[in-house]
Amino acid sequence: MRDYINLKNLGKSMKTFYNKSPFPYAVIDNFFKTSVANKLQKEFPKYKDKRLHEYKNYCEVKKTSNNWNFFPPLTYKVFSLLNSNQTTKFLSKKLKIPKVIPDYGLHGGGWHLMHHKGKLNPHLDYFIHPKANLQRKYNLIVFLSKGWKENWGG
Repeated sequence: MRDYINLKNLGKSMKTFYNKSPFPYAVIDNFFKTSVANKLQKEFPKYKDKRLHEYKNYCEVKKTSNNWNFFPPLTYKVFSLLNSNQTTKFLSKKLKIPKVIPDYGLHGGGWHLMHHKGKLNPHLDYFIHPKANLQRKYNLIVFLSKGWKENWGG
Protein backbone atom coordinates (compact mmCIF):
# COMPACT_ATOMS: atom_id res chain seq x y z
CA MET A 1 0.00 0.00 0.00
CA ARG A 2 2.75 2.43 0.96
CA ASP A 3 4.41 1.93 -2.46
CA TYR A 4 1.42 3.61 -4.11
CA ILE A 5 -0.40 5.78 -1.56
CA ASN A 6 0.92 8.61 0.61
CA LEU A 7 -0.21 7.05 3.88
CA LYS A 8 1.01 10.05 5.90
CA ASN A 9 -1.23 12.42 3.88
CA LEU A 10 -4.13 9.98 4.09
CA GLY A 11 -3.83 9.51 7.85
CA LYS A 12 -3.48 13.24 8.49
CA SER A 13 -6.56 14.10 6.38
CA MET A 14 -8.69 11.39 7.98
CA LYS A 15 -8.22 12.93 11.46
CA THR A 16 -10.73 15.69 10.63
CA PHE A 17 -13.08 13.55 8.52
CA TYR A 18 -16.02 13.66 10.95
CA ASN A 19 -15.57 17.38 11.73
CA LYS A 20 -16.52 18.53 8.23
CA SER A 21 -19.90 19.76 7.03
CA PRO A 22 -22.38 19.46 5.45
CA PHE A 23 -21.24 15.81 5.64
CA PRO A 24 -18.02 14.05 6.67
CA TYR A 25 -15.25 14.17 4.08
CA ALA A 26 -11.51 14.46 3.66
CA VAL A 27 -9.41 16.21 1.05
CA ILE A 28 -6.19 14.27 0.62
CA ASP A 29 -3.66 16.21 -1.40
CA ASN A 30 -1.22 13.98 -3.26
CA PHE A 31 -3.15 10.81 -2.38
CA PHE A 32 -0.90 8.79 -4.70
CA LYS A 33 2.86 9.03 -4.76
CA THR A 34 3.84 11.43 -7.56
CA SER A 35 5.41 8.77 -9.77
CA VAL A 36 2.30 6.57 -9.45
CA ALA A 37 -0.08 9.47 -10.16
CA ASN A 38 1.89 10.44 -13.27
CA LYS A 39 1.84 6.86 -14.60
CA LEU A 40 -1.88 6.46 -13.83
CA GLN A 41 -2.69 9.66 -15.67
CA LYS A 42 -0.78 8.41 -18.73
CA GLU A 43 -2.80 5.17 -18.67
CA PHE A 44 -6.13 6.98 -19.01
CA PRO A 45 -7.74 6.46 -22.41
CA LYS A 46 -8.35 9.33 -24.79
CA TYR A 47 -11.74 11.00 -24.40
CA LYS A 48 -12.74 9.89 -27.91
CA ASP A 49 -12.08 6.19 -27.15
CA LYS A 50 -15.12 4.26 -28.41
CA ARG A 51 -14.91 1.75 -25.55
CA LEU A 52 -15.98 4.38 -23.03
CA HIS A 53 -19.59 4.69 -21.88
CA GLU A 54 -21.02 8.17 -22.43
CA TYR A 55 -23.32 10.02 -20.06
CA LYS A 56 -25.07 13.02 -21.53
CA ASN A 57 -28.00 14.20 -19.43
CA TYR A 58 -29.20 17.08 -17.20
CA CYS A 59 -26.81 16.04 -14.43
CA GLU A 60 -23.66 14.88 -16.16
CA VAL A 61 -21.72 15.04 -19.39
CA LYS A 62 -18.77 12.66 -19.13
CA LYS A 63 -17.39 9.27 -20.18
CA THR A 64 -16.60 6.28 -17.98
CA SER A 65 -15.38 2.71 -17.84
CA ASN A 66 -15.52 0.18 -15.02
CA ASN A 67 -14.39 -2.69 -17.25
CA TRP A 68 -11.45 -4.44 -15.56
CA ASN A 69 -10.38 -5.92 -18.93
CA PHE A 70 -9.89 -2.41 -20.31
CA PHE A 71 -7.50 -1.20 -17.56
CA PRO A 72 -3.76 -1.11 -18.25
CA PRO A 73 -1.46 -2.87 -15.75
CA LEU A 74 -0.89 -0.12 -13.17
CA THR A 75 -4.52 1.02 -13.18
CA TYR A 76 -5.61 -2.60 -12.69
CA LYS A 77 -3.13 -3.02 -9.84
CA VAL A 78 -4.25 0.20 -8.12
CA PHE A 79 -7.96 -0.64 -8.37
CA SER A 80 -7.14 -4.08 -6.97
CA LEU A 81 -5.18 -2.46 -4.13
CA LEU A 82 -8.02 -0.03 -3.33
CA ASN A 83 -10.44 -2.98 -3.11
CA SER A 84 -8.05 -5.15 -1.08
CA ASN A 85 -8.48 -6.35 2.51
CA GLN A 86 -5.39 -4.35 3.44
CA THR A 87 -6.97 -1.08 2.27
CA THR A 88 -10.47 -1.76 3.60
CA LYS A 89 -9.08 -2.70 7.03
CA PHE A 90 -6.99 0.47 7.05
CA LEU A 91 -10.05 2.57 6.20
CA SER A 92 -12.20 0.76 8.77
CA LYS A 93 -9.69 1.68 11.43
CA LYS A 94 -9.37 5.32 10.29
CA LEU A 95 -13.15 5.75 9.93
CA LYS A 96 -13.81 3.92 13.22
CA ILE A 97 -16.42 1.64 11.69
CA PRO A 98 -16.55 -2.15 11.98
CA LYS A 99 -16.09 -3.11 8.34
CA VAL A 100 -15.61 -1.48 4.96
CA ILE A 101 -16.74 -3.69 2.08
CA PRO A 102 -15.22 -2.93 -1.34
CA ASP A 103 -17.10 -2.77 -4.62
CA TYR A 104 -15.20 -5.17 -6.87
CA GLY A 105 -17.58 -4.37 -9.72
CA LEU A 106 -16.67 -0.69 -9.53
CA HIS A 107 -20.38 0.13 -9.83
CA GLY A 108 -20.34 3.90 -10.29
CA GLY A 109 -16.54 3.74 -10.08
CA GLY A 110 -13.59 3.13 -12.34
CA TRP A 111 -12.43 5.76 -14.80
CA HIS A 112 -14.43 8.96 -15.23
CA LEU A 113 -13.29 11.41 -17.89
CA MET A 114 -14.54 14.90 -18.56
CA HIS A 115 -14.05 17.13 -21.55
CA HIS A 116 -13.54 20.84 -20.90
CA LYS A 117 -17.28 21.26 -21.61
CA GLY A 118 -18.19 18.39 -19.30
CA LYS A 119 -20.62 18.62 -16.43
CA LEU A 120 -21.15 16.86 -13.14
CA ASN A 121 -23.84 18.36 -10.91
CA PRO A 122 -24.22 17.24 -7.29
CA HIS A 123 -26.26 14.05 -7.22
CA LEU A 124 -26.74 10.75 -5.44
CA ASP A 125 -25.99 7.71 -7.59
CA TYR A 126 -27.71 5.32 -5.22
CA PHE A 127 -28.06 4.63 -1.51
CA ILE A 128 -28.30 0.84 -1.70
CA HIS A 129 -25.84 -0.93 -4.00
CA PRO A 130 -27.92 -2.30 -6.91
CA LYS A 131 -26.21 -5.70 -6.93
CA ALA A 132 -24.81 -6.27 -3.43
CA ASN A 133 -27.90 -4.85 -1.66
CA LEU A 134 -25.60 -3.08 0.84
CA GLN A 135 -25.73 0.52 1.97
CA ARG A 136 -23.30 2.77 0.15
CA LYS A 137 -21.59 5.09 2.59
CA TYR A 138 -18.20 6.17 1.27
CA ASN A 139 -16.70 7.15 -2.05
CA LEU A 140 -13.09 7.71 -2.98
CA ILE A 141 -12.67 10.25 -5.76
CA VAL A 142 -9.15 10.82 -7.06
CA PHE A 143 -8.46 13.64 -9.51
CA LEU A 144 -5.53 13.04 -11.86
CA SER A 145 -5.27 16.30 -13.75
CA LYS A 146 -1.69 17.45 -14.04
CA GLY A 147 -1.54 21.18 -14.61
CA TRP A 148 -5.08 21.81 -13.34
CA LYS A 149 -5.76 25.47 -12.63
CA GLU A 150 -8.00 26.47 -9.73
CA ASN A 151 -9.86 29.08 -11.81
CA TRP A 152 -11.22 26.23 -13.97
CA GLY A 153 -13.43 25.23 -11.05
CA GLY A 154 -14.24 21.70 -9.94
